[in-house]
Amino acid sequence: MKIVTWNCNMAFRKKWIKINEAFDPDIMVIQECEAPDKLGSTIGSQYEILWIGDNSNKGLAVISKNHIKAKQLMVQQENVRYMLPVELDNGFKIIAFWAMNDEKDLMQRYIGQVWIGLNKCLGEIDDKTIILGDFNWNVIWDRSSTIPLYGKLTEVIDLLKNYRIESAYHYLNNERFGEETVKTFCLYRKNDKSYHTDYMFLPVDILKGTKRFTIGGYKNWIEYSDHMPLYINF
Repeated sequence: MKIVTWNCNMAFRKKWIKINEAFDPDIMVIQECEAPDKLGSTIGSQYEILWIGDNSNKGLAVISKNHIKAKQLMVQQENVRYMLPVELDNGFKIIAFWAMNDEKDLMQRYIGQVWIGLNKCLGEIDDKTIILGDFNWNVIWDRSSTIPLYGKLTEVIDLLKNYRIESAYHYLNNERFGEETVKTFCLYRKNDKSYHTDYMFLPVDILKGTKRFTIGGYKNWIEYSDHMPLYINF
């Protein structure tokens, strides 16, 4: 199965062909994706779209090829703005995130939302569960954050380790969190202001069967978005 997660920086209908040509994914998890009626027939009839959002120009989508049927899991997610839990008919589950700022509840901004969301999904997590998306966070900010959060990235990592679920990038590259040599987000689209803020977490037994994992390069993707796509084939 081939999966991509990417914050496309809006207007996915103009950019999806780039993802398709680069990776030919079975599943696309797209942050800042427009609503299905705005995508129209652009991406073709071979895909099905699950989408959530309160702005038709930018929400969170899980897009699957027709040979994989997907349905949204009914998980209580009040106060979690962009979390989309999905069950696939091949036995896998995907919990997709687009972590946002939260001006009403500062403790739930960014990674705080991921922490709250994951704790609402604990009953769904098993040895075929994949957690991925734009977390908008790095552990370097765990230490520097002056405003408390419901949960930090370190706590998310530790929680998932209890299920033998690890970050694909860190597991496969043997790198520590906060010391990533490959970045996923470029502030103001500047390569010298880049951070690792996007993640794919998969069960270790699946990661052992990885055929390919890659993060899109700055030169190839910066004209499309300030985030780089993450791709895995297992």
